[in-house]
Amino acid sequence: MRALPLLLLFCAPLLLAQTVDEREAEEALRQQAFRDNMAAVVADLNNNSYEKLLQAMDRDDFLETAFGLRLIDQRMKRDFRERMGEPEQFAGFIESQYAEVAKDGIKASLLAVESRGDRGRAVVRFDMSHFQSNYYEYDLRLTESGELQILDWTDFLWGHKITDSIGLAMVQAQPSASAARKLADTSNLSQAQVFQLMEILKSTRDRNFERYFQIVEQLDDNMKRQRIVLKTGLDATRTARKRREQRRVLEAIDKYYPNDVLFALPLLDYYFPDRQYEKAYAALVRVRDHLGIDDAVTNARLSSTQLVLQRADEALALAEQATQQEPGLELGWWALLRAQVAKQDYAAGLQSLQHLQSAFGHKLGPDDLAKDPSLRGFVRSADYQGWLESQGD
Repeated sequence: MRALPLLLLFCAPLLLAQTVDEREAEEALRQQAFRDNMAAVVADLNNNSYEKLLQAMDRDDFLETAFGLRLIDQRMKRDFRERMGEPEQFAGFIESQYAEVAKDGIKASLLAVESRGDRGRAVVRFDMSHFQSNYYEYDLRLTESGELQILDWTDFLWGHKITDSIGLAMVQAQPSASAARKLADTSNLSQAQVFQLMEILKSTRDRNFERYFQIVEQLDDNMKRQRIVLKTGLDATRTARKRREQRRVLEAIDKYYPNDVLFALPLLDYYFPDRQYEKAYAALVRVRDHLGIDDAVTNARLSSTQLVLQRADEALALAEQATQQEPGLELGWWALLRAQVAKQDYAAGLQSLQHLQSAFGHKLGPDDLAKDPSLRGFVRSADYQGWLESQGD
């Protein structure tokens, strides 16, 4: 009998190792389930289908997250819940949230899937026209049966979680004093400040920008920096495509929230036209690091930004990385061509130019290239002129 405790003493490490191995194996299976299921959702989106996305969503949970603790008119909340109770209505509503990235057909790339236990996250890039891209970060959960649930997602081009956007729109539709007070970053607002905030909500709802800026100019510094003041102004001006008014809002965001990752991509619409390239570069890096991605689009954009900062070596390295990561990404080849030209490596630039023509259907004659000031030296180079003569042009 005395030998039994001694036997257990020797066996305990083995039993513990088996338990650890089993937990690790279970975790690996869950992680694979997250990756496989999310890959299936993205593949379905690329077929312009939302079926798998909708299957992964719990409609009631999604709506409750959107309502949250916001003080939304009860009748409006009830009507919205009843309307979304119709599968076709809910499907149409979710599809409408993808309207911007789906304008020319969805082109989605799954960049990252991470998980621990039954919770996970995924990052998807959506490529749009005119070399624009957006990033969605999905909040995920895995059921005990191994089914994927999409709880929410953050749209980085607009800088918000989709449920927050929905909930805020419902508050704006019929704002009350108590609802406005609850949206503020601080709770000790005066009645006059609450009234101002209500007027902000109404003016941005109605796209009355004259009224919006009139109120903003009357606000004290504490109220001007309220996130809800800036966020509603940004969303309204972007939706209405009012660039001048949008710039004014972005200037304020840059003053109060220059390092906020949710404002990073929107701020590019202010930094690049204003030639604030260091800030633009930092904003791109901030999004990249937050999402934990290393993708061709971001590297191509970083390359272009480094180039205007006169860091040709860094620009070339990033452009080469982008084309290696995604040979089919046109943006990467343009970045590479410009970086090679900046390095005065015209022979290499000629190879990139020929690839742009053969792979993407461009006819890049001297007049076309000369429209870009950074390529005019390349057009005058012996390499380009010799190639042009060989083409019979």
